[in-house]
Amino acid sequence: MKDFRKEKVNYNYKKILRFFGYGVLTVLGMVFLTGVLNIIFLISAAVAYVNTDSSYIQGGKVMEALTPTESGYELDGEMAEEFERQDQWAMLLDQTGQVIWSIRKPEELEDQYTQSDIARMSKWYLKGYPVQMRVWDDRIMIVGMQREMMWKYNIEFSISWMDFVKRTFWVFFFINFVWIVVLAFIFTRRFTKKRERARIEWIAGISHDIRTPLSMVMGYSDTLEHAEELPEEARQQASVIRHQSVVMKELISDLNLTSQLEYSMQTLRKEETRPAEIVRAVAVSFLNDAMPGMLEIEMEIDESGEQMVVKADRQLLVRAFRNLINNSVKHGGQADTVKIKISLWEEKRKCYIRFQDNGVGYSEEVLRRLQGRKKEGDAENIRGLEIVRKIILAHGGKIGFGNCEEGGGYCVILFPNRLK
Repeated sequence: MKDFRKEKVNYNYKKILRFFGYGVLTVLGMVFLTGVLNIIFLISAAVAYVNTDSSYIQGGKVMEALTPTESGYELDGEMAEEFERQDQWAMLLDQTGQVIWSIRKPEELEDQYTQSDIARMSKWYLKGYPVQMRVWDDRIMIVGMQREMMWKYNIEFSISWMDFVKRTFWVFFFINFVWIVVLAFIFTRRFTKKRERARIEWIAGISHDIRTPLSMVMGYSDTLEHAEELPEEARQQASVIRHQSVVMKELISDLNLTSQLEYSMQTLRKEETRPAEIVRAVAVSFLNDAMPGMLEIEMEIDESGEQMVVKADRQLLVRAFRNLINNSVKHGGQADTVKIKISLWEEKRKCYIRFQDNGVGYSEEVLRRLQGRKKEGDAENIRGLEIVRKIILAHGGKIGFGNCEEGGGYCVILFPNRLK
């Protein structure tokens, strides 16, 4: 049962892991793209801010550039040019609010201000003009800009609200993260479905295009193989061509089936089926085709196994059982007769089928790949056994492979959907 659990985990989570991988990459891609866009925006904003000369002329420097005279104050020429260049203005108020000096002051502004006027000025605007105030002893220096040159706003937050923000920050962060993940999930799901369907359709199209010329090759080679007027060597070559054409046809069929099972595109035509009948029919067909003394198949089917019925695709089960027996015949490594033992029994209302041969068993590489732990460098061809595994798992069953202590390999299949 250990192998069954491994197979179940590998089959159920292989696609989930692949899908999760696409999702992670999509999330990372979205986060990266969002980060890049925000960085570009911030850099652009910073560059625009640096290139925009919208700072106030400092009131302290204006005071340093003012020189008291008998008639008032005189401003340094360089500072006056600075006011002209930046299109700003300034005025100096005494302790009574009277304007005692100004430069480029808008005409609509008064020459006398009350304490309430000065208080309103402290909110950063004077009749729509952005202003900045600097108290200098008993005088007030006011430096202003033209309208629509500066946006200013006083922002205040209560301590209780700031505490609430601190408490809920991670909640909102989590909500945003989940939202990104959901979008990535939807995008990845649509992308993977389209990608899988495109792959299936591409393989099906290639297979269809190959089928017609391959049928012609098989037909002509068969005709040449049985043409008595041709030399024996030519007929043998035609036989090789026909045989290799059959191999190509089987490869194409396996490619289609493997791809469809891989992406759950194979429609299972499930019907009430007796596994005992299928196993027996497949075994008889092999025995009829085998040379005398080359193949022995022993059947062990108890009474409960004979009456057992499962819901399955009969053709796919035939394909799976044929692949298992064919693998023992071709790759068992036996020097003499190939002996296969097939057992079928019921246990805890479940159907068990066991195939065992007298060959050399499965290599560690094959067992590793059949358990879904394929590594780089694995080169041994187990296409037939992989198809068996996918067919059984597609039916919701379980499958395990191993080697017997006395020699040879085995495969155990479990069908949970017993009907009778």
